Amino acid sequence: MKRYLFVILLCAACSGLYANADTADVASPLMLSLDSCRAMALRTSEDIKIAELTVDKAQAEKNALTSMYFPKMSATGGVMYVFKDINVMNSIEGVIPPLEITDERIPEILLDPINKGLGQLRNDIIDAWEPMNISLKGVYMAGLTLMQPVFAGGRVVTGNRLAKMGVGMAQDNLQMKKNETLLEADKMYWMYVSVREKVKLASIYDNLLTEVERLLTNVEDVDMINRNDLMKVQVQHNQVRMQLQQARSGAELCRMALCRMVGLDYLVQIVPTDTVVQTPEYVPLASDSAVYDRLEYRLMKKMIMMKEGQVRLTVGEYLPTVGLAATYSVIGGVEILNTPDLPYEIPAVMATVNIPLTQWWEGSQKIKSAKIDKNISMLEMEKNKRLMELEIKQATLNMQDAFTQIKMSEEALDQAKENLRISTDRYQVELETIVNLLDAQSQWQMAYSDLIDARINFRIRETEFLKATAQLECQ
Repeated sequence: MKRYLFVILLCAACSGLYANADTADVASPLMLSLDSCRAMALRTSEDIKIAELTVDKAQAEKNALTSMYFPKMSATGGVMYVFKDINVMNSIEGVIPPLEITDERIPEILLDPINKGLGQLRNDIIDAWEPMNISLKGVYMAGLTLMQPVFAGGRVVTGNRLAKMGVGMAQDNLQMKKNETLLEADKMYWMYVSVREKVKLASIYDNLLTEVERLLTNVEDVDMINRNDLMKVQVQHNQVRMQLQQARSGAELCRMALCRMVGLDYLVQIVPTDTVVQTPEYVPLASDSAVYDRLEYRLMKKMIMMKEGQVRLTVGEYLPTVGLAATYSVIGGVEILNTPDLPYEIPAVMATVNIPLTQWWEGSQKIKSAKIDKNISMLEMEKNKRLMELEIKQATLNMQDAFTQIKMSEEALDQAKENLRISTDRYQVELETIVNLLDAQSQWQMAYSDLIDARINFRIRETEFLKATAQLECQ
């Protein structure tokens, strides 16, 4: 009779606890779905914000290089005040040599008057000379310069192509950060779902044993059950309490980590709404071209193209450059010999050609270095391509293992249910001890917990598979 009473109490406690398993949530929690979690994580991720700024930076650099195609105009101007005037050639006595004829074929009677006349002429010129006075009090200068590169060794065209590729690489990097954020958000969400389910399961078992222990204590007082059975229930109850405390601590940490992921305050209570894990009928396989669709592979190909552009830029540094320039200048404020100040307008055009002559050795070595960098990038791409193929294979196998784990966990749970049913029936006819019955109940709890882990692990492995095969960004 006492065994039937214990089984009835056990079943009554289980049914009542399962009915109230979801009443432990705090008031006004935040109901969060997986899609909402992803969207909030994408909005609040610092890595994504940095990647977006990197895209803006690359676009600004591209726009700046586009201006290299157009002429550059600059304006210059200046003012100068010199306190003292400048006197140029105060005397020309030392400049004009003596004027005389020394030809022996001319008679002296003729040379003397001629030389005297030339000497007098020289003296008159020296006496008539006035010093050149230059006044620079308030000199000003203004000018416009227009410069247009005609040929710069191909560096302008190549630089713009590289800048355009830089924008594309920044955009690919942004998408990679989004994929990483989605994967991290999925992990956080499903881990939180997992620990919440385990807390519920442990709470059910804890409340069940609490009720059983209370009932056994009451019947023991009236000598309807021996004290040994009560002690065994208490030992099992203590173990479950420790498991429940660990599960609650884990749930709290996972909740706070999820709050950080979606940009919420750590005090916000979150209730996940997507708790049902759908298991597909079969596991998809990765396509042969999956590695070529990955953002990492595209980035590596663009990096090789960037290295090729660097080679062309290096070559362009040692090619001739051709440019055109036009200037228009105005200079005023200069007074010479007290003449009125009139501005001087100076228009001019010019063409320049710069041909490197002695840098051929330096240039050949720099070009060789740039080509080596390109070859290194090609080898790194091949190495990383094989690593990505291995990663895709590993992600596929991990998802297949997770799928198999679900099937095995479901079978184990069915077996644990059947074992619990048999133990219960045997306990009713006094062919089973309470220790074995509690052990069967514990095995059922462990099997249910393993099934939770298997389902959550499958969802995480599925997201990892989608990311590894370049399908996550399309979800």
